[in-house]
Amino acid sequence: MSWKLFKKQLSSKELDDETRFILGIDIGTRATKIAIWNVNRKQAELIDMSGGYGNPSIPTVMQYIPENKEWVFGEYALLNKGDFDDITINNIISKLGTKELIEISGKAMNIPSILARYIREIIDMCKNLNPNGEVVGLVATVPDYFSEEAKEEFKRAFAMAGLEKVLITFMSFRECVLRYLYFGQSIEKKENVLFIDYGGEQIRGGLVQVNPEDEKHVKAESLSFLFDSSLGGKKLDKLLKELFIDFYCEETGLLRTQLDEDNIHQIEVFAYQSKGLLFQNYYRRKPTKLYFNFAYPAFQKTLEVEQMDKLIEPLAISIKEFISNLLKKTINGEIKKEEIDKIIAVGGGFEMNWVKRLMENEFPEIDIEYPKDSEGTLALGACLGAASYLGVIPEFMIDIKDCHKLTFDIGVKGLFEKKTRFIPLMERNTFWWQESKAKIFILDLGRDNFLEIPLYAKNDQGETKTLDVIKLDNLPRNPSRTLRLKFDLKFNQYDSIELSVKDCGFGEIIPPSDYFETFNIKL
Repeated sequence: MSWKLFKKQLSSKELDDETRFILGIDIGTRATKIAIWNVNRKQAELIDMSGGYGNPSIPTVMQYIPENKEWVFGEYALLNKGDFDDITINNIISKLGTKELIEISGKAMNIPSILARYIREIIDMCKNLNPNGEVVGLVATVPDYFSEEAKEEFKRAFAMAGLEKVLITFMSFRECVLRYLYFGQSIEKKENVLFIDYGGEQIRGGLVQVNPEDEKHVKAESLSFLFDSSLGGKKLDKLLKELFIDFYCEETGLLRTQLDEDNIHQIEVFAYQSKGLLFQNYYRRKPTKLYFNFAYPAFQKTLEVEQMDKLIEPLAISIKEFISNLLKKTINGEIKKEEIDKIIAVGGGFEMNWVKRLMENEFPEIDIEYPKDSEGTLALGACLGAASYLGVIPEFMIDIKDCHKLTFDIGVKGLFEKKTRFIPLMERNTFWWQESKAKIFILDLGRDNFLEIPLYAKNDQGETKTLDVIKLDNLPRNPSRTLRLKFDLKFNQYDSIELSVKDCGFGEIIPPSDYFETFNIKL
């Protein structure tokens, strides 16, 4: 049964009931958050996932313990250091669509079946609110540009968890952010919205132009979208871990190569547990005393503010550059800061005050919205989406136009392994701001010094059509099969490309000539 049919069986009165759970679920790379529609306050709220300790998230980690033949999840799976046979699975969302199998007790299990266990576990956690609760509708977040194969496996995981009929839809990060930002507001004019999501695996962001059609519908166009996995929260965690290892080795006299797995694990856990206090003190410009109680003998180290400055400075410089590129690399040309109407900063990274301060220095004239629960913004937006789909709040549909990815392969046809094949110069799903690797071809012109080469577009069904015909005149008159030309394809903008062709010579026998041509092609 689809969720639409299921919805028809529910009256609006039935939905206005504390036992009817309307959820937004964000299974992130590092942490999982769930938001629920509060029927009394008429708003989406995060669920305490920590069992009463006030933490709205749990680590997206699962672990199988062969000794007990049981699964554990969240914080326990993250911090537990059992036998070497324990199987710990991190960042399971990134494995969707890969067809990967994980061996559990001699049996190969696919990713959807393993993820289904995790989904059942987090849904059971929601029952702590009300043991009689029943999920009547949910929206799950998915990364922007999540592959269709990954979505299909994600859908299978929900079905295996028994939630197929209540899964309304998957919602992109961008749409979740926009739903959160505009909840309870009327959009009266076109607005440029800058969003930055500083997560555990990467920092990502974009510029979205929001254009209201009427009270129920919004047309949005993605003007820019970038991501950088080298700047995610895990980068900072790694830097802290390395610093703590240095402290440990200095005090114990051990070399790094002498540390065993238990030592490393204890240091990782200690760095994870100390992170919040470190940045709290850093914001106050105070040093932090660290007590290495797990060491024998125990010892104390003080992390000075200047050491934290040195740790953070390279990251801060890179984040500033990332923000600058968000405004420069737009599909219609550079956007100036004064053209931005709204800024929203989400993700766990913005729980660190130094990142907020950096943002405010970059945009001193704009009030930046920092959601109270920045790490849970996506789950809250997804929950608002679920409530809208079910008619609990006024209908609000967002249609996001996106031109950042190439939807087909671009290439030429040539002889490869004695067969004529399509040879890609730029592959489907390439972002327009990404660089493709150049390719070198060996050509045989016979007695001619000109060549016409069709440039093809190939769709996902394998069908090709001619984009343009490249005419190469006055080519070097090399001996047979010694003409080596480098073909380099890059975007000018999202809807046009530039092909450059350069003579590379033929080793030491024939030096490169000055032959070089460029061609601009409209997509």
